[in-house]
Amino acid sequence: MGNVEILKRGDVQLTSAGTGIRHSEKTHGDSPVHFLQIWSLPSQYALSPKYFSRKFTDAEKTNTLVPVVAPVGSEGTTEDREAHGPTPVHSPLYMFATVLEPGKAVKHSLKKPSDGGELRRGYIHVIQTSGYNKGTATGNTVLVNDELKLAEGDGAFITGPEGGEITIVNVGSSSAELLLFDLD
Repeated sequence: MGNVEILKRGDVQLTSAGTGIRHSEKTHGDSPVHFLQIWSLPSQYALSPKYFSRKFTDAEKTNTLVPVVAPVGSEGTTEDREAHGPTPVHSPLYMFATVLEPGKAVKHSLKKPSDGGELRRGYIHVIQTSGYNKGTATGNTVLVNDELKLAEGDGAFITGPEGGEITIVNVGSSSAELLLFDLD
């Protein structure tokens, strides 16, 4: 497809392999790279290969859940290669990002299940921003629904009905960065 791009902090790159692509990644310069690579199964097969990129700043994610990935056709999505708004995906998946300051909270209501079922799944991942270490993560901690503590690098599933609320509070002493997935 001929795409070459240098990704920076907060950037989202979405590659839909579709009927097949060749893909490679490498670091730019001598510094180590820390990123998340997330895969989802498409809702349909034999799609044409596609490539999208979006840029999201820490400022726009601070203390709010910003939709960074959403199903094709969802509000605010466009299938332009580079655009504003959520990155379009051919899955029943919404992904939100936030940089949560100490003592601050965000809330999310689970979407309607697209499969006709009664339950929707949420997944929370606290991104490890304190750097690589061999022991227990040393960064921040968040509290989910007043009962579950997650530290950097931790993740947890939450299941609930449409409208089920997920509340996340930063109980650490510095900003915590996290992703929230809402999926079938």
